[in-house]
Amino acid sequence: MDWLNEANGSLDFGYDGASSSSKNRKPKKMKLMTEDKQLRATDRKVLQSTTRDLRRNEVAARWILSKHIDFVVRHNFQPNTGDESLDNTLRDFYNYCSKKEQFDISGRYDLGTFMRMLESSAVIDGDVYCVRQRGGYLQAIESDRVRQPTFLAEKSGVTPSNGEYESPLKNWVQGVKIDVTGRHKSYAVWKRNETNYEFEREVSAKKVIGMGFWDRFDQTRGISPLAAVVDTIMDLNESYDYALAKAKVAQLFALSITREANWGLGDDAQDDDSDPNRSVSFDKGPQILDLDPGEEANFLTAGTPETATQDFWKDMIGLTLKSLNIPYCFWDESYTNFNGSRTALILYLRSCEKDRERQVAFRNEWFMWRLKVGILKGEIQLPSSFDIDPKNWLWVPDGLQYWDTMKEASADVTLIENGLRSRTEIRRERFGDEWADVARKLAEEQALLEELNIVPPDLRPEPQPQEPFNGE
Repeated sequence: MDWLNEANGSLDFGYDGASSSSKNRKPKKMKLMTEDKQLRATDRKVLQSTTRDLRRNEVAARWILSKHIDFVVRHNFQPNTGDESLDNTLRDFYNYCSKKEQFDISGRYDLGTFMRMLESSAVIDGDVYCVRQRGGYLQAIESDRVRQPTFLAEKSGVTPSNGEYESPLKNWVQGVKIDVTGRHKSYAVWKRNETNYEFEREVSAKKVIGMGFWDRFDQTRGISPLAAVVDTIMDLNESYDYALAKAKVAQLFALSITREANWGLGDDAQDDDSDPNRSVSFDKGPQILDLDPGEEANFLTAGTPETATQDFWKDMIGLTLKSLNIPYCFWDESYTNFNGSRTALILYLRSCEKDRERQVAFRNEWFMWRLKVGILKGEIQLPSSFDIDPKNWLWVPDGLQYWDTMKEASADVTLIENGLRSRTEIRRERFGDEWADVARKLAEEQALLEELNIVPPDLRPEPQPQEPFNGE
C-alpha cells in the first residue's frame, strides 16, 4: 500500500519544482509533515530529472552552479602539527593519496575534480554518497541510485494470525534505513540498466560519507536548493524563446509598401489582365525605389525584447541567483560600482561559510580514514604519539586576491602594524596559503642572493654625488 499512500499524499502539497502543471495561485498548505513526505520518491525523481536537464541545457543554471563551486570547493591542505618534518610528511602523503590513481575507485578523478563533481551532484540532486572501498579508494553513489528496497515487502511472507503486522519497510525512508533517533544505519544501493534499476547491495552507513542539503532536523534525504527556483528558470528560458521568435518574425517582414495605385512597383507598363510584380530584392545590396505619387515604403521594426521585458528578466535572474546566495553583480559586472561589488562580495563570502564547512567536514572524515589505511598499507609512517585528528591540519579556502592592489595592500599593512590582524590571517584570505611558508621562501631567496653576492636594489647604497670638474 506504499504506492497508495504516496498517491494520496501528493495531491495537495509538495515542491512546485516537481510538478509539471502551471497554476496562477496556489492554495495555502494546511498539512505539517516531514520533508521526505513532502517530496516523495516519485516527485524526487521528477525534480532530479528536471534539475539535471537544466544543468545540461540552461546556460544561466549551469553558470550559477559553476560560480557556486568556484567559491565553495577549492581548499588548500595545510599541516599544523608544529613539527616541520612531520608537516612535510603529512603534506607528501596528502599529495600522494589525492591523485586519481589513489583516490577514485575508477582511477579517473583526482581529489580536486572529484570534490567539484560531488558539490555539483549535491546541489543538483539534493544529496550524494561516497562509499569507502578497500585500499583507500572512494566510490561515488549518485542520489537516484539510493532507492527504497520494495522487494523486502514482497518477501515478507504471510501476515501473522493476530493481525499485528509490521512492514519490513517501516524503518526505510527512500532508500535509507534509520533507527528511532533518525540516525542513518544503511543504504539500499541500486544500479542502472537500460530501462530500469536493479538492486545491487545494502551498504552500512559506517562505510559511507554523505554530502547534501538538509533544512530540517527530521529530514532523511537531502533536497536541492534549486527546487525553489526550478519553475522560475524554466519560465525564464521559455520567455527567451518567445522573445527570440518574435525578433525573427520582425526580420522576416522587412519592407511595407503603401500605395493608392492599382498595381505595385514597376507595374505601370503592364496591362490590366496581367499579375503585378510586387517583389523587391535586396540580395545585391541597397536599392533605389522609384515610387509613384501616393506610394510609400517603410521597413517594419520592432523593439524586441521591450525594455520592460528586459527589466523583468533581470528580476527573474536575480531570484534564481539568490537560491545559492550569488549577488546579481556577479552575473552583470556593470550592474554596480566598485564599492557595491565589494560589499556584495563580502556578504557572499559570509554566506559561503556554511557550504565551505560542509566541504571541510567531508575532507576531514576522508583524510582521517585515509591516514589509517595508509598506516596499515605502509604508505606513511607516523610517530606512535601522533593523534589522527583535524587539529593537526587545516583546510584553507582558495584565496581571493586584491582588486585594487595598492589600496588594499596598504590597508592590510596598516592593520598588521596596529595589531588588528595577523600576517597569517591575511595570507590565508588573500592567497589561501601560510605566511610561515612565504617567510621561509623569502629566507631561502635572501640566502641565495648573499651566496651569489647579489644585492637587491632596495639594499644598494645610494651613489655619492660627484665633485664638479675644475679643469685641472
